[in-house]
Amino acid sequence: MGIVDFVTGGAKRMMIARPDTAKSQVVYKHPDQTFPFWSQLTVDSDEVCLFFKDGQFKGLLSAGRHTLDTQNIPFLNNIVDRFTGGNVFISELFFVTVSPIYNEGFGGPLGSMRDPELDLRVNPRVFGTYSFRVADPTKFVIEFWRQRGGDSEAALQWVRDQIVMGVKTTLTQLIKSGDLTMMDLGTAGPDVARAVVQSSPDLAGIGVQLLEIAKLNINLSDEDQARIDEFQDQIVQAKVEARKAKITVARAEAEAQARQYALDQDFANRMRYVNQVDMNRYQQYAGAEATLGLGEGLAEAGGGSAGLAGAQMMAGMGLAAGLSAGARPAAQPYAPGVPPQGYQAAGSYPGAAYGPGPSVPTAGAPPPAPGTAVGGPSTARAPAFCSGCGTPASGKFCSNCGQLLGG
Repeated sequence: MGIVDFVTGGAKRMMIARPDTAKSQVVYKHPDQTFPFWSQLTVDSDEVCLFFKDGQFKGLLSAGRHTLDTQNIPFLNNIVDRFTGGNVFISELFFVTVSPIYNEGFGGPLGSMRDPELDLRVNPRVFGTYSFRVADPTKFVIEFWRQRGGDSEAALQWVRDQIVMGVKTTLTQLIKSGDLTMMDLGTAGPDVARAVVQSSPDLAGIGVQLLEIAKLNINLSDEDQARIDEFQDQIVQAKVEARKAKITVARAEAEAQARQYALDQDFANRMRYVNQVDMNRYQQYAGAEATLGLGEGLAEAGGGSAGLAGAQMMAGMGLAAGLSAGARPAAQPYAPGVPPQGYQAAGSYPGAAYGPGPSVPTAGAPPPAPGTAVGGPSTARAPAFCSGCGTPASGKFCSNCGQLLGG
């Protein structure tokens, strides 16, 4: 009931409240600015009522039923109309919802963004719902609403735009820090939503608090998504190839370690063998081993029966050389002109040939004929021992050191 009805009807009280048709509005401005003393003001439990006069805030009443008189509510003295005898208040009344408001929608394009990992520039979009509340109704009306009436949806578009910008800012920070890529947009909604709420877009200046963002969906156009999928496939293939290369390197390192271990064991065995036998016997063993190795090489190179025969022949030669060398007594060192142990000089003059048994001429025997060796036929014989190492002579060259016999 307005002030006209109050005057013409003679009613003693005027009922002031937000109508049911305006319950969904964040701010409702009462159409009447003049109301009499002792009017009944009803404020719902989820709202407050603000009083303004001449563009200035005068006071606030919280939830409940209030009788408007200056004795019960002192700030009403500032809105009394003196021209009516002090029986009428003149004020603008704003009913502001202060309880949380849920399931408000927002969305739109985020603009061009670049993914530093993929080096791609795409245009993501965002959609979702949010909840908020008016934390400071006085600041909300003064700084944002500015005492206007009408539908609150148009005014709250600025709040929705601020949330969209908050999503873009948070998304950019996560991508630059390496915590997110464009390939993760499909599952990044909850994390981005929490980050936006924690960062709190610049809404405190208008008395609004963002409570929660739900159903946040960040997506790309079909063209941009196809480009992202192509790059993702290339990255997966590169990871597979890198894993294969890593396995190959690991196997090669294991084989190299095994070969080195075998070489170390062979070296250790050889050192133990050298410490147990004399050097001459070890040289004989090494020569036989080299001959066997040569035979194996011929077998691998020749292949077939010819290679196998050559390998068997070389192996036999090496075995025979090893056996014959092992059967001979170790060579004894000797001084020039002194026969080895077990032998006597064949003549008493320097350079006489050595031979087994005594060969010294008896007393009174005629001297040997010119060119005839003492103790033998007239034909000169080859030396019986190698002058280099003392090994018994056999053939033209020494079988032990290779020196020319008789040279």
